[in-house]
Amino acid sequence: MNRQKASPRRILRRSAAADQQRALAKAILQLPADLRDVFLLHRMAGLSFDQIGPQLGIERTVAQAYLAEALARIVLAAPPGDV
Repeated sequence: MNRQKASPRRILRRSAAADQQRALAKAILQLPADLRDVFLLHRMAGLSFDQIGPQLGIERTVAQAYLAEALARIVLAAPPGDV
């Protein structure tokens, strides 16, 4: 097993990454359901807008607009320096 030595710098990086993950999860959870659904289907599940539209009963262009709005809100919710 290849174990790296613990160092304060490595610990801080892991802690910062965990903080960023928590902030992202919180921002996603705070999105309105329609925006959150499109974000998760596109960014996490890898579906295209052509696949998302019929699944959610919305037009492709609406799915695109929802993703753009979701991303804008996530960026605004991110702590300074994390974007």
